Amino acid sequence: MKKVFVSAVVSFFLVFSISAIGLVHAKTIEWKAQTLFAPEDASTVIQAQGIVNVTNDALKDKLHTTLYQCGQLVPPEEMSAALARGVYDAALMVPMIRSEAGTVAFGLPFSLQGNDQVMEFFYDFGFLDFMREVDSKKNVFFGCPLAFGPATLLSKFPVHKLEDLKGKKIWSEGPTAALVDALGGEPVWFDPGEVYMGLKLGTIDGVIFGLAELETLKLKEVVKYVMMPAPFNPVVLDWVISLDSWNKLTPDMKAMYEKTMKDFVVKQYEKCMAHNNKGLEAAKAYGVKVINLEAAELKKFKVASMKVWDHVAKKDKESAQAVQKLKDYLKSKGIKPGE
Repeated sequence: MKKVFVSAVVSFFLVFSISAIGLVHAKTIEWKAQTLFAPEDASTVIQAQGIVNVTNDALKDKLHTTLYQCGQLVPPEEMSAALARGVYDAALMVPMIRSEAGTVAFGLPFSLQGNDQVMEFFYDFGFLDFMREVDSKKNVFFGCPLAFGPATLLSKFPVHKLEDLKGKKIWSEGPTAALVDALGGEPVWFDPGEVYMGLKLGTIDGVIFGLAELETLKLKEVVKYVMMPAPFNPVVLDWVISLDSWNKLTPDMKAMYEKTMKDFVVKQYEKCMAHNNKGLEAAKAYGVKVINLEAAELKKFKVASMKVWDHVAKKDKESAQAVQKLKDYLKSKGIKPGE
């Protein structure tokens, strides 16, 4: 009888232990995330997969995110709306998809310079809180800004002065297209995957892209010139979360997630810039020439670019506020836009 009792007790604790383990795993929140960019794109590899890795490590056994490639969960054009509905939980995308004010978060031409200013503007000057308020109206939580690096004109023709752009067909979208138009060029857009052939066949004369793409997309083979300084330096993508999913986290989990994101913002930029520098150096070795605008011509570009700023500010009240916040920040740094 004693053996039977002991056996029963052991069996009870064994079953209880197995059940307890199951309860621990059941408490792990599972998130699904999707990137807007191609699998081989540095944004996906460095930024999207990177932030998934570090947050998974930081919140181990509490929150786990699985990254899906562009289109695997929802079509790219539906990502913003689907995130707001809670179809999935998090995404790497671009701010202007969700609001006009997001154009300022992405970057206006000749504005923020480098990740230090991005960090200061968003975290210290309050722009992150502003964007979170804007996105909350779409049921989205703006997690963190992810500066990728410079985006500039990669062209088949040399640009030494503003007039050189007149009538040229330049692949661009959003604020980069607005800049092309302001500079006298002709904005053109089609599937980004077709840019290489567009340049090769002469459908377009240039493209406003990141420097990394000179290597990753082999654009060094079909462009001859890189214009410097880059009008967008850097472009800023963002990691965003369904507000419903975010609100289900405990305060401690939110605090850990916030800290992990902020630390990651700095580290990922260093990796992105190494990727961009590698692309530029590979292009130069291939024979692509870098043209640095002279001061007088650069001033003309900056003055013309203010049309983009004014255009964005007139979109709606939030956009006007966003542009003014950017101007106020630059003023605090002794910088006057357009000069």
